[in-house]
Amino acid sequence: NNYEDFKQSVTNFGLPFVEDDKSTVSSQEIINELRKTDIIFRSADSSIVHERISKACEACRKGIDSYTSYISLMCHKNCYFCFNPNQQNYDYYCTHKKDWKRELSELYQRNKQLKYIALTGGEPLIHKEDVVEFFSVAKSYWPSIHARLYTAGDLLNEDLLLHLKEVGLNEIRFSIKLEESKEKMNQVLEKIRLANSIIDDVLVEMPVMPDAENEMKYLLDKLEEYHIFGINLLELCFPYNNAAEFIKRNYYLKNPPYPTLYNFWYAGGLPINGSEETALKLVQYAVEKKYKLGVHYCSLNNKHFGQVYQQNTLIPQTSNNFLFSEKDFYLKTIKLFGNDGKYARRILKKNNVVDYIYNEKYQALQFHPKHMELLKEYDFEVGVCYSIMEIRNQQPVNRELRIDYTTCRQFDINDL
Repeated sequence: NNYEDFKQSVTNFGLPFVEDDKSTVSSQEIINELRKTDIIFRSADSSIVHERISKACEACRKGIDSYTSYISLMCHKNCYFCFNPNQQNYDYYCTHKKDWKRELSELYQRNKQLKYIALTGGEPLIHKEDVVEFFSVAKSYWPSIHARLYTAGDLLNEDLLLHLKEVGLNEIRFSIKLEESKEKMNQVLEKIRLANSIIDDVLVEMPVMPDAENEMKYLLDKLEEYHIFGINLLELCFPYNNAAEFIKRNYYLKNPPYPTLYNFWYAGGLPINGSEETALKLVQYAVEKKYKLGVHYCSLNNKHFGQVYQQNTLIPQTSNNFLFSEKDFYLKTIKLFGNDGKYARRILKKNNVVDYIYNEKYQALQFHPKHMELLKEYDFEVGVCYSIMEIRNQQPVNRELRIDYTTCRQFDINDL
């Protein structure tokens, strides 16, 4: 019922969920093929890597020791899929600059230990002097910090790149707008080639349009030719606005949008059906061509894991019946109901297990997944529950988000 209510609320923004996915191949089928290769699977298969991945992307998975800021949200690109309108005080920062100097100073004064810092926008290079000074100040506070810049690239020049190198920029990520002319794309590609001769790590980061496989393959070919570090393929998302632009392109919402329904912080929106399949085909293409280019598929689900990690590690747990998953960072527990729960409870007691919870009213047994070993020979129906820690009324609360069906014989704790 919660999910149906959620779907109805989302469709009020004007873009419906896909009714009939007519794709010739599913994401899972491509993933199964990629498992036969040397591909690296991370974060419960929501992050998939060919060859290499940025250190900053690795840190992003947990969201610890990292900080991202912006000078303003001004931009000259007007991308229909931009989610910046969802940002707090969007209208104000489209015409005003943030007091980023005070922001960095306050972080430093609070003794914030940072290893990664990023500057995004809008388009940061509308404020070129601020960008150079931002990284100079950041490096003065945290000399060993890994600094990266996000940009569309068309405002870059050699002098600016040399200044950024001098103040310690480690990484630059270009976004490429495929709908622009071939001439404009080639201009940005030349900026990428130039940056690669000056900055240590040069990447492209962009959403993957479901119908742009051939254009993206051309782009991968050029990036391999330039010997840049890599490309991050993002799942295209609907940012709760510009629905007409998505419908015009025959794009619809993926159904379901992600495995676990929750109020996530990330403002990117909801995933578009078919984007993931196209991104995975591009990873497959890089493998087949044996490219040295790092190709990283970063799904929307992967963007959420930093929040899950922080809530489930920084907020104290309320029970010892939960396993902390290293795959997706959810807290996981086992539940059995009715006669299955009653019988399983007797087995646990017989084996001197006392750290379980039994609810007489609902005839529900709850315990740590490690105790499933005692039930592996039985035919009980089992619920694997996913939870997240929240603070309510200044107290930690364990909130159940999802329950997966399995049986004692099917259960494998390594899957958690």
